[in-house]
Amino acid sequence: MDYELRLMTLNDIESVVEGEEKAFGESLGYDMLYSELVMNPFANYFVLDIDNQVKGYIGVWIDGEASQIINFYVDDEFQNQGFGSMMLEFVIELCKMSNLNVLSLEVRESNEKAIKLYEKYGFVFSHKRKNYYSNGEDALLLIKNLKDEE
Repeated sequence: MDYELRLMTLNDIESVVEGEEKAFGESLGYDMLYSELVMNPFANYFVLDIDNQVKGYIGVWIDGEASQIINFYVDDEFQNQGFGSMMLEFVIELCKMSNLNVLSLEVRESNEKAIKLYEKYGFVFSHKRKNYYSNGEDALLLIKNLKDEE
């Protein structure tokens, strides 16, 4: 199996949308991802490419002293193989190298697997966002202080 974490391109959007729908039941959508890649100077999106197929991705906004993970998934068949950790570690290091203070994200309250991964990497609960997702589910806002690790 050949794999790499690489910059997302316009050609990856359809695969990412399909992957998001499979993972979350919904997607940020083709148009939003297109505009993120083309027009947002703060957007950094990376895909997990396994055997020339997109099997996950992570997006992060880097702006000033803070950063935010926008979306993140690994296809079910490749979970529990270290790919999620690799992707998250990459983004954390990217943010540290960019001299950022904080990395934040929202996660579904019911997504215990993801919450455990984030906690393993030092993210802590900040507050709950009620009815954040389209199905009415609450989101937990998690924050990682990057300066604590220097």
